[in-house]
Amino acid sequence: MKINSHSKIAILGFGVEGIATYDYLISKNITDITICDLNEKAEIPVGAKSILGQNYLDSLESFEIIFRSPGIKFFDQKIQQAKNAGVEITSATKFFFENCPCKIIGVSGTKGKGTTSTLIYEILKNAGRDVYLGGNIGDPAIIFLDKLTPDSLVVLELSSFQLQDLEMSPQISVLLNTTQDHLDYHQDREEYLEAKSSLVRFQTKDDLAIFNSDYEYNERYAKLTPAEIKFVSSQTKTNGAYQQAGKIYVGNAEIVSISEIGLLGKHNWENVMPAILVAQRLGVDQQIIHSSITNFKGLPHRLELIREIDQVKFYNDSFSTNPETSIAGVKSFSVPLVLIAGGYDKGLDYTLWAQEISQSQNLKAVCLIGNLADKMNELLKNNSTLKIIKCSTLGEAVEKGYQELSDTGGVILLSPAAASFDMFKNYKDRGYKFIEAVSDLK
Repeated sequence: MKINSHSKIAILGFGVEGIATYDYLISKNITDITICDLNEKAEIPVGAKSILGQNYLDSLESFEIIFRSPGIKFFDQKIQQAKNAGVEITSATKFFFENCPCKIIGVSGTKGKGTTSTLIYEILKNAGRDVYLGGNIGDPAIIFLDKLTPDSLVVLELSSFQLQDLEMSPQISVLLNTTQDHLDYHQDREEYLEAKSSLVRFQTKDDLAIFNSDYEYNERYAKLTPAEIKFVSSQTKTNGAYQQAGKIYVGNAEIVSISEIGLLGKHNWENVMPAILVAQRLGVDQQIIHSSITNFKGLPHRLELIREIDQVKFYNDSFSTNPETSIAGVKSFSVPLVLIAGGYDKGLDYTLWAQEISQSQNLKAVCLIGNLADKMNELLKNNSTLKIIKCSTLGEAVEKGYQELSDTGGVILLSPAAASFDMFKNYKDRGYKFIEAVSDLK
């Protein structure tokens, strides 16, 4: 794609990525830019052209190039009409791939990609590499594009929204457990799965693709890539990294004991294994890999220990926005447990969630909040005799959950299995409100 000072450009969506794109283009003396955003109160730079409000996607055919922000559907009818009329549809991520001078390590999956991406970044940074972290986590990658050299390394967490229209793949791709998510954005599960295919579809035979053989998805995507394929597994020995007898191995070499890993939960061991393979591929010393893994404590709002009161520990797993991650959160504990769940309904199926958590012998009660409370309540009642407590606020759920464990001790786990938009700005806001509620307990 060629952009020059005369290019007529639209930026769709003026959030974090839209702002970064605008700033980058302005720095290149590209000024014929129109900002298009649904929010009529969006803060637009002084002197910038804009189309705001319900009609922000009208007249897209009048532009030469459109930068689509991830939150705006690629298959929106008006965007596709513009594409069919000859307008080039791109994104900050797509532009970055086309202009990046160095290797990209791309990580995607339904959940775990933020933790895996950050761990890879930490290992490479500890190894003294010129490494950058961006994408769906941290900074939009376009911010550091001009800082890169051929010897740099870039780790990108890539969502289905960012992958959907890519025509290039990372040189090293990690695809974690891929199940269902964002069905409020994608037309159906098939579109969601297909959106992730560009992570590996455009690789070459010199590249590397890493899959988890414990999940059926790997068969779908392994057929698409000509790259070398390595597998990770918590169940069987593989040609990559695997867990056996409380340790993680690559081949016959022991890398780290599970007990040494700073991250909590089996699902996080699955995130560690691809990071090991990426680091080895890039020639990182084994001692650095080991020390990085054992010292890494994870990210905020991901099974984050907040406080302990009278032998009751409070864990913030607000980043859990689908059933699978909530199940994983529950299975991370063997002590008496109260789960706080519920939130905005993205159209996901909670049948398996109800079945799985109902089988947890240590789960004493479930406090339900948000729009999904009634739906979750019915499913849980059909599967068990679990104590179910419906709460009108997150603070009430924290208080009632604490009351349930005040005599025995144990864990209060916020792992909602749902999006946050019915009650909170986002998952971070929900996590901070949980922390506030826990802090208010006597």
